[in-house]
This record gives sequence, C-alpha cells and structure tokens, in this order.
Amino acid sequence: MPRAAVYFVTFICVFFFTYACADAGAVSIDLKKTENYFYDRFYPDCNADLKVTDNYDRAAESFEKKDIIKALFYLNNVLKYSQFSKEALNLYGVVLMYEGDYEGARELFRSSINRDPHYKWPYINLGIINYELEKWRELESVCSKYLSFDSDDFEANMGMGIAAFHLFCYEQAGEYFKKAHSAQKNARCQDMIKLLNDYRARLRAKSRRLH
Repeated sequence: MPRAAVYFVTFICVFFFTYACADAGAVSIDLKKTENYFYDRFYPDCNADLKVTDNYDRAAESFEKKDIIKALFYLNNVLKYSQFSKEALNLYGVVLMYEGDYEGARELFRSSINRDPHYKWPYINLGIINYELEKWRELESVCSKYLSFDSDDFEANMGMGIAAFHLFCYEQAGEYFKKAHSAQKNARCQDMIKLLNDYRARLRAKSRRLH
C-alpha cells in the first residue's frame, strides 16, 4: 500500500477513535435516581378530594423511597377516585419508566398531556425516554411542542439542543444550548445541568474540528 494511503487510513482511524471516545465519555442521565424524574411532589390542587390528594402524596413519597409496589398501590387508588388526573397519570408513567417499561410510560405521559396540553412534566419525561432510546426526531418533536407554550424553558431548550446536535444541526444546537444555559437557574435537578455542560463542551470540540 502506498505510504500516502497508509497515512490517510491512519488519520481516519484516529479521527473516528477520538470521536467515539468523546461520545463514550458523555454524561448520562442516571435513571436510578428518583430526583431525575419530573412529577409533582405533592398534589397541586388543594381543592381536590382528600382521597385523591392523600393517595397521590403517599404515592410520590413511596416512589422517592423506591418502594414501587406501594407507589403503584396508591396511584391505583388515585385513579379510582379521579381517573383523569393528569398528575397521577404522569407519576404512574414515571414509575413505569423507572421500572424500564418505556412503552407503558409513553402511553401514560400522552394521556396526561391529553388531559392538559400545557402540563409540563409529561413532555420532559417523554423527552428523557427519547434521549435514552436515541430517537432524536421524536425528542425534537416533543420539546418543540412544549416550547410553543414556554419558549424559555430550560429542559425543553436543552432537549432541542441535544436533538439538533445529533441531527448535525450544530448552529441550531448552539442557539438552544445558549437559551438553556441562560435559564439553568430553573433546572429541576443538577444532573440536567451537568448534561447541558457536557453537550456544550462537545459542541465546542466539534466546532474546533470542523473549522
């Protein structure tokens, strides 16, 4: 093989090895930490039936303690008294998501959104599922829908940036990451800020390689 060809093959191998290592070292979302899920810690409607609020609060508390059986028991009680509770449908989806049942969780998050299209948490949970499954177009779609209600939202802007990054739309990714960075004081959990910072660093590295 000619020497020039050897140098070219070596360059290509080094380039892709570097790229793969950068991706392998990426920060991930630890879905064994209950704080990395999005739901109301307490039932927000103080005028709701006591049976609904009490069972919901017990379900949330049980989930935070990773007592899945109790969490599902209390959530079933909530839905028995208020079958269309958007908060309970979302939290039920969170519990299934924690257990790895992404398809079941998806259905519940969509049901929660159908009850109230402005309710934030099921959008973000759907976004996390799409991130985990590397479904970038679906991540883009769900984040875009929520941004139509709140264009300054931290999680939705970050999700749009991540989707754009993996769809090779680097300029758009930078714009969304910038908006997310400006809104990071509103972040629900620290791991999301770490994830944002990791992607911003990856985007800077990508820009240096491309230029």
